[in-house]
Amino acid sequence: MADKEETEGTEEKAKGGLFENKAIVLGIIVIVQAVLAIGLTQFLIVPKLGVQDAAMDGAEVEDSAPEMPEMGVLVNLEDIVVTLAGNPKKPRYLRININVEVPNALIAEVVSSRLPQLRDMVIMTLSGKTAEEISTPEGKKGLRDEIFRRMDEKMPEGTLMNIYFSDLVVQ
Repeated sequence: MADKEETEGTEEKAKGGLFENKAIVLGIIVIVQAVLAIGLTQFLIVPKLGVQDAAMDGAEVEDSAPEMPEMGVLVNLEDIVVTLAGNPKKPRYLRININVEVPNALIAEVVSSRLPQLRDMVIMTLSGKTAEEISTPEGKKGLRDEIFRRMDEKMPEGTLMNIYFSDLVVQ
């Protein structure tokens, strides 16, 4: 009978032996949580942030980055209001705001010193247009190209990068 009780006691110890120690169970839980946290960070959070792998050197990062177009400095020509060509009995007006993009701040100062000439050039170009000519997207693109071409003729080579309409209202 005593042998039977001894075998039952050892069987109970063998069944719950590993998980009876609370420190071991707690250690396993902490390790599983740490592995899950690292896995979630590496595979879910880091790709969304766009963080590069720390093992990559600077040359590889530069090669893999998409090329950004070179951005210039914008010079605003202020609002320009002109009367459009067409029916003199029912005049149509155009309000436009043009920004000129130049390569750097030094050239921006040169362009700023020539604002009256550039504004005059824009006014003379716009005065010859009708509302119908500039009401379509193609007309606006053609107008932008014409203004750019005329400004580029008067400025030193390579001064202008682009022009942008930030406001264009026909009334």
